[in-house]
Amino acid sequence: MSQPDAKQIVHDTASRRQAIADLRMPLSPRVLVISHDVIGRSMAGPGIRYWEMARALAMGQPVTLIAPQPIDLPSPLPRCGDYVWGDPASLERWLHDVDVVIANGFVLFAHPELASIPQALVVDLYDPVLLENLELFRSWPELDRVKQNRQDVALLERQLAGGDFYICATERQRDLYIGSLMAAGRITPGATDNDPQLRALIDVVPFGLPVESAVKRQPALRGVVPGIDHEDVVLLWTGGLWDWMDPLTLIEAMPQIVEQHPHTRLVLLAGRHPGTVQPMSMPGKAKGRAAALGLEGTHVFFYEHWVPYEARADFLLEADVAISLHRTHLETAYAAVRSRFLDHLWAGLPSVVSDGDAAAALVRTHELGAIVPPGNIQATAATICEVITDKQRREHCSAHARELAQTLTWERIVEPLVRFCQVPRKRREPTLRNPPIVPSFVVKDTGMQHEQQNLMQQMEGLWQFGVTEGRGNIVARVARGAMLRLLGPIIGRQREFNGAAVKLLYTLREENDQTRSYLHALAAQTVALQRELHAQIDTSQRDLHGRLDTLQRDMHGRLDTLSAFDGEVNDRLTRLVYTAQLLDDAVAAADEADATLASHLADLALRLPLDNGASQHE
Repeated sequence: MSQPDAKQIVHDTASRRQAIADLRMPLSPRVLVISHDVIGRSMAGPGIRYWEMARALAMGQPVTLIAPQPIDLPSPLPRCGDYVWGDPASLERWLHDVDVVIANGFVLFAHPELASIPQALVVDLYDPVLLENLELFRSWPELDRVKQNRQDVALLERQLAGGDFYICATERQRDLYIGSLMAAGRITPGATDNDPQLRALIDVVPFGLPVESAVKRQPALRGVVPGIDHEDVVLLWTGGLWDWMDPLTLIEAMPQIVEQHPHTRLVLLAGRHPGTVQPMSMPGKAKGRAAALGLEGTHVFFYEHWVPYEARADFLLEADVAISLHRTHLETAYAAVRSRFLDHLWAGLPSVVSDGDAAAALVRTHELGAIVPPGNIQATAATICEVITDKQRREHCSAHARELAQTLTWERIVEPLVRFCQVPRKRREPTLRNPPIVPSFVVKDTGMQHEQQNLMQQMEGLWQFGVTEGRGNIVARVARGAMLRLLGPIIGRQREFNGAAVKLLYTLREENDQTRSYLHALAAQTVALQRELHAQIDTSQRDLHGRLDTLQRDMHGRLDTLSAFDGEVNDRLTRLVYTAQLLDDAVAAADEADATLASHLADLALRLPLDNGASQHE
């Protein structure tokens, strides 16, 4: 019997591995990842998050990554692209052939249309923008701050209404957003019946780390920056000089540190954010304070360029201690574990952090360094001096940091997101411009719907049947291997069929839910229209009654005026009649006087001639 050659064995092994991979992933929904920040050689935490998240997801399904600017990194993804911030058409072209959309929550500010897309929408809430802006705009006029806050509240409401699945950065954040979802009406009996902890609605996907260890490629600080030598102790401020952070306490502590350890050098990464973030006031404050203390350029150094993502290990591996301090406020309490703090773990650096945030909890739990009270200059100086002095403690913290880093790789932390993207489900209600209250006569869910849900969950748990990876003796493992080799293609086809059936059932259920929701909405709109019609009728009736009352009051007023005028006319007529009578009496008296005068004149006339004759003869 002829023996197979080496090439044939390699080919068969590769075929078996591919068959096993195909068995594990028969369904591959297409995913679109939308970043709101720049992705490229120079990028901040948000850009890093979506770059690495897309790379991790692409290990199991097709992924497209887009950002507001062209991505200038060599990409392992099938597709990368860009869109115009605020232009719906530029985003629409990426939505045609995808099944799941993952977007940072801030994207919904410029693109509210995402809340009504037919695809399943994952909203990433790892950055609590509302709390961050409370600190970022603290120096603004009060009216502008109130306006900004209202805008942030409206954005949060849009986010809570528009997502089918939510991810956040910590369990503390998850508690915060569960309260928000409860206030938004998203936590219902239907949501919790089969998911008591709501992990299928919102889960934790923190910031992650690369699988590859940090490797130094070239000198970055020692012997490169004037004033920093190879024998100096380097304290590295790894994050940006954001307004909600506290580099000022560290700078104020430096005189005491230098007094005990003159060869200590503090380096603050002060490069301008590569994206379009609001300019910060903290860089100017920090530089001014270092100059006032006479430390700038001798013991305090500001690295003015944004460190490229691929070059960050060069800076980290030249530091002795990494530092991240903050002030006490809500952003600190609910912030994610900052990406630059995680770099401390990746590089195996001991950390000094302020108490009260998620990073401090990790430092305390895993013995990663030291914790100082926020804003306490004396405690900060004393603690850093202790860490500098105790080399054994630094080595202990470094070892723990590297161990923890291995548990926070991107491939591990994205598992909740992978689960959703493999079987995406629509959970949000159809959006209405003015969503009315659903009327009470809408038919409620029946027991049959509950039974259908149980059956679909059973099928989802059983569709990946087949030969599992075996334990036991060598005979059993060989038998399982032979069975897998013989039945692998059949099992793969059957799993593919089962997976398609499960997906079809969910699709039919979603269509049914959407139809029912649309009917509910239609009925609600009908009731709302009826209520509006009744309201308009009531308004018209009230208006008509008001006009009639006004007309009646006007008529009564006019009648009263007419009555008064009629009385005045009667009074004047009476006076005229009386005056006429007086005139008649006067006329009669005048006639009588005239007759008397005429009589007297007649008598006088008769006597005048006689008098004249008598006088002539005398």
